[in-house]
Amino acid sequence: MREWTWQEGSVLYNRSPYVPPREIFQAVCDELGRYYSEKGAKYTKSNRKIKIKFEKVLCEFGLWSSHSNTAGEWVNLEIVTSVYAVDKTDMEKKGLLYLNIRPENFNVYGIDSELFFKIVDYIDGKLELVKSFETADGIRVLCGEKEFVDRNPNNRIYFERL
Repeated sequence: MREWTWQEGSVLYNRSPYVPPREIFQAVCDELGRYYSEKGAKYTKSNRKIKIKFEKVLCEFGLWSSHSNTAGEWVNLEIVTSVYAVDKTDMEKKGLLYLNIRPENFNVYGIDSELFFKIVDYIDGKLELVKSFETADGIRVLCGEKEFVDRNPNNRIYFERL
C-alpha cells in the first residue's frame, strides 16, 4: 500500500468533527499540490490549481468545494479538468480545448492514504487521457476527428496544427 505523510501540523491529523470544512479542504488541496509539485507540476495555493504542461497541451486541475459541506460528515473536493493548447495563437479563451471531461467529486472528510491515492489515481488517469490529445491519432482513437473539431473553433485550430 502506498503511503503519504501529511505536512507537520496539518489539520488532517485531527479527526475532530469541530475542524471547519474549509480548513480540511484547503489542507487536502495543499497536500495534492505538494504531491504534484514533487513531480514537476505547478500548484497555486491561492486559487487551488494544479498545472502540468506537456509539449502541446497544458492540463489544469481546478480544486473546488461546496457551500453545503457539513462539519464532521462531508467535505467536498471537486476536481475540474481543463485543457489548453500551448500555442493559443488565434484562439479564444486562452486556448481552451473542449474535451468533455466531467468533474469528479470526493468526500475528503477523514481522508487517509487510501483515499488520497484514489484521488491521485483519478488525476493520473486524466493526465494519461490528456496526453493522448497531443497527437492526431490519439484524438481520432479517443473521440474521432470530426467530433473533436466540430465541438469548438479552438479544437479545429489545434487539430490543424498537429
